[in-house]
Amino acid sequence: MSAKETKLPYGTISGKKLIMHFSAYDMDLPVIAAGIRERMDVLKEIDVAFAGFGTEVPEKMTDQSPATVKCFFEYVGSGSDSDNILKRVYHLIWGGMIQEFPDLEEWASAKADLSNLTIAQSEIIRARRGE
Repeated sequence: MSAKETKLPYGTISGKKLIMHFSAYDMDLPVIAAGIRERMDVLKEIDVAFAGFGTEVPEKMTDQSPATVKCFFEYVGSGSDSDNILKRVYHLIWGGMIQEFPDLEEWASAKADLSNLTIAQSEIIRARRGE
């Protein structure tokens, strides 16, 4: 870790950049995106730009090593207090995600629908392969 790098529980600040990371098993991309969207107006006010999403897939993906979803932010202001501003962004995004997280019943229903879609897609693939 360099002298200008700050480790957070679910992210890293390096220079004027914040990378937040989430386990694909714990957080769905729509929940993360909704949290960012919820706080986007505040990010703009404090001169932070959302720079996009990325996915890091482990070499050997197993139940114990899921894909990682990363979110990238950059301080584009001219001040020298980027570390504190990006720490604030980190907390703002988590707050936005909590605010936008669906209630348990809605979330469970959406997960079940996705599971049913995945099963249907796999059945189609098997049928096409003649299994």
